[in-house]
Amino acid sequence: MQQQQVRQFIERYLASFSAHIVETHPDYLTVKLPVEVDKDIGNRPFYWSWVEKMNLAYQPLVVTFAFHPERMPDGLRAEHMHLGASRMQQIFASTRKHGQFLCMYEQSPLALGAGSKRRSAPLVPWLGLNLKVSLLCDKKRDILLYLGINLHNPRMVHDFTSFLFTLPLTPAIPDFFYTLDRRITIEQALEMVKQEVTSVLAQEDQEWAEEARERLTEELAIVSAYYEELARREPPAEEEAMAESKDEEETAPTLAEEPESVVIDAPAISPASAVVEQPQTLDEYRSSGGRILDFLRANGIQTTPREEINQAEWQKSTPEQERTRRMDELKWQYEPRIEVQLINGGLFYLYSAPAPFPTTSLPGKANTPVSRRIL
Repeated sequence: MQQQQVRQFIERYLASFSAHIVETHPDYLTVKLPVEVDKDIGNRPFYWSWVEKMNLAYQPLVVTFAFHPERMPDGLRAEHMHLGASRMQQIFASTRKHGQFLCMYEQSPLALGAGSKRRSAPLVPWLGLNLKVSLLCDKKRDILLYLGINLHNPRMVHDFTSFLFTLPLTPAIPDFFYTLDRRITIEQALEMVKQEVTSVLAQEDQEWAEEARERLTEELAIVSAYYEELARREPPAEEEAMAESKDEEETAPTLAEEPESVVIDAPAISPASAVVEQPQTLDEYRSSGGRILDFLRANGIQTTPREEINQAEWQKSTPEQERTRRMDELKWQYEPRIEVQLINGGLFYLYSAPAPFPTTSLPGKANTPVSRRIL
C-alpha cells in the first residue's frame, strides 16, 4: 500500500463517519474526530469513561495526519501515517469492527426507464459473504470464497463481490424502489453456505492431508525412538532415588559422634580497632560503598532453609512426560485441519442479477464450484 493509497483509505474511513475536515493539504490532513472514531483510535479510554459517567459534554479531538515524513507541517503536531503505523492499525481494526457487515441498495437508473412514467421497481435481497477457508498443518493454504445467496429465489453464485463492484450502491433505499420479501431465513442461507464450503473442499485434492499425516508419522517415530534409547541409557527413577538416599546417609553426621574441641588462639585486638562504626541506615551504608544485599544479610534478612523448600515443585520432568508433551506438540503442528473464517459480509438489495453461472440451487444440490481464489 503506497502513501497515496494510505491517504485515500483514511479519507474514505473518515467520510464514512461524516468526520469534519478542518484543513486539507497535499502533505497532511487535519480532522476533528467523531465520537465513534475517537473511541476507536483516540487512545483516551479514561477520558471517555469519565465523560460517560459524569454525563459531560464531549470535547472533540483534533488530529493531523501527515503522509510525507520529509514534509511535516510547521506549527502542527502531526503524526506520520504509513502502513505499519500503530494508528493505521487502529484504523484497520475500527474498519473491521464497524464495516464487517453492512446493508446496501442498488440505485439503478435503468429500472425507472428514461422518458417513461415512473413506476416502482423491485429490489431482490441477496446475502453476500466473503469467506477464508484455511487448510492447516505444518503448512498453510487459504481459499477465498465470495458467495452470494439469493434470499427471495434461493440460489447461490460465486465471485459475488466482483459483481457488486460494478453496481451503484447506496446505504439508503432509493426513491421509486421497494424490496421483495425474503423466502428463506439467514439461518437457512448459512446452511447453504456450509454445504457449498463442503462441496468446495470435496473438489480439492486431499493429498495435502495425506502428506501431512505421513510427516506426522515420521516425526512421531523419530521422537519415540529417541526416548526409547534415552530410557535404555538412563537408570530407572527408583534406582536414582535409592542412590541419592544412600549418599545422604553416608554424608550425614551421626548423633553419637561428638565434635572434637578445637582451641584457636584469638588474635590480639588493639583498642583502636575494637570499636568500628557501622552505618545505621541503608542510605548511609550505600553512601559508604556497600551493597544492598550485604546490608540486608547483616541486618537479619529472612531466608528459607533448604529442607523447608518444596522440592516437588522443582523436580525435572521425567522422560515419559517429556515424550508425551513433545508428541502432543507434533500432533498440533502436523495434524491436518480446516478452519473457516468470515472476512466480511452484507445484505444487498439489487435490481440487477449476477450471471446464473456458476450457481448452487436449493440446499442438497451441490454443483461443482468453478470460481474461487487460492492463496
